[in-house]
Parts: sequence; structure tokens; C-alpha cells
Amino acid sequence: MAMKLYGTVTPNVQRVILTLFEAQVDVDKDVKLVLVSLSAKEQKQEAFLAKQPFGVVPCFEDGDLILIESRAISRYIAEKYQDQGVPLLGKTSEERAIINQWCEVEGQNFTAAALPMLREIFRAANEKRPVDEQIVAAGESKLGQVLDIYEAQLSKYKYIAGDDYTLADIFHAPMINSLLRLKKEVFTGRKHVIAWAKDLISRPAFQKTIETNQKWAKEEL
Repeated sequence: MAMKLYGTVTPNVQRVILTLFEAQVDVDKDVKLVLVSLSAKEQKQEAFLAKQPFGVVPCFEDGDLILIESRAISRYIAEKYQDQGVPLLGKTSEERAIINQWCEVEGQNFTAAALPMLREIFRAANEKRPVDEQIVAAGESKLGQVLDIYEAQLSKYKYIAGDDYTLADIFHAPMINSLLRLKKEVFTGRKHVIAWAKDLISRPAFQKTIETNQKWAKEEL
């Protein structure tokens, strides 16, 4: 039975698709991608709420198992397929602890700073109104503090949790891509962060993720 991923073009859904590709899962064969149209509010309909009671994407099914929250789904995939593809979880308890630490930093600090700013930029464009500069300035300030810490970390290591690409990098990649498209100036003057960001989005698995998103975007239209 094929796994099912319910979602559409969002960074959270991208996070799951990217993990599948990095784990070398045959997405076309082994995963059924089910479009949930946010514009039609399908995520709030009874059939979807029965699977995802919070009414947001993604939602993931593997047999009788139903999972919500992109990071939990991604971790499940990484653990299930840890013997194939890119090792994402670390080899020792120390490595796993460091990876888990930076996974937490991503959600609690990096994305927490970036998301309100990106959401405001995106909504302003869709609603054809001026951007609320106070929201953007606050986001830039908070994110700048986080990226200064990242710059110091990445001056010592190639990737955020060490010299190997891990789940911590996967968790960052979709938001990094959004920032490069919508607010790339936040990376100015941070050469190690810039090099890391370009590395993440140039990976073949991330490019496949974008291609998959583009197919979904056409369905949405």
C-alpha cells in the first residue's frame, strides 16, 4: 500500500517531500500525493479534519498510521529509511543530540523569526497592498540575531549540525528557499550562511522537491 501525503505548495509540505527524496524513496511509485486546495478551504472540510483535526497541511498516512506536523513526519521517514539514502539522523548518541538540538533551534528561533515577516510579504502581494514595514523590520531584526549565531556555527562546520548534511538542514531548507526569493538581503554580509543556503537549495533532492511542488501548483490552478 502506497504512503499518502496530503498537502499543497507550502514550506511545511516541502519539508516532508524533501525528506522522502533524500531518503531515496521512489515518490512516484511509493507515495500518493493528494492535493488539498487551500484556496478552496479543503483543509477545513470534514473529511480532512478527520485526519488532521487542526485543519492544516501536511498530513501523512502509512498504512494505519496517520501523522501530522511536518517535522514529526520527516523524522518518521528518516528513521524508517535510515538504511538507505543520505544518513540524516547521526551515528552516535552525541551526533543525534546535536542534530536534535539544531532541529529545535530551527523551529523555535529561525522559523519563528522568519515566518511572520514572510507571511506579511506574501499576503501583501496577494492582497495588492503595501507591506506592513513594522512587521518586516521586526522580523529582520529577530532573524538577524539568529543568523549571526548561524554564521559563527557555519564558520566551523559545512552544515548547521556539523560537517554532514542532516535532518536539521532539511528542516531549514524550505524556509531558506522562501527567504532567498522574498527577502534575500537578510543574508547580506554573512558569507558562511550564504554558502550554506546555496548548498541546501542546489541539492538534487531539493530540486526534485521544487519540481513536485510545481506539478501541485498546476493542479491548484
